[in-house]
Amino acid sequence: MSRRDPRKRVEALWPLAAGKSQRATADEVGVHPSTVRSWLRDPVFVAELERVRAAVAVKPLDAERVMAAVAQAEARLDGRDRGPVTVVIPAGASPARRRRLLAAGIARVLERSEGDRW
Repeated sequence: MSRRDPRKRVEALWPLAAGKSQRATADEVGVHPSTVRSWLRDPVFVAELERVRAAVAVKPLDAERVMAAVAQAEARLDGRDRGPVTVVIPAGASPARRRRLLAAGIARVLERSEGDRW
């Protein structure tokens, strides 16, 4: 459940951007450390984390900019941002793995649209 809960993912952005370990972040957010590790393998989550880190790194710290970055990250992580779904297929991936990755991307698109049509 936690992996799919966008609020937990957004909550994890703060401690990770501040440089806390995966274990400390997991304890703070209330998830298992392996969940944080799986989030860090998700290119969308990592991109959002980098955006938040960049906003936090600006000196002097602009709280409004940081909060805007987090709000945008939350919108993208919970599916409110209807931008394109990116599927990363590593070079040399087998045809079976390509199908699995594409199927996962299609599933993400369908999950986003569940509330829109039904």
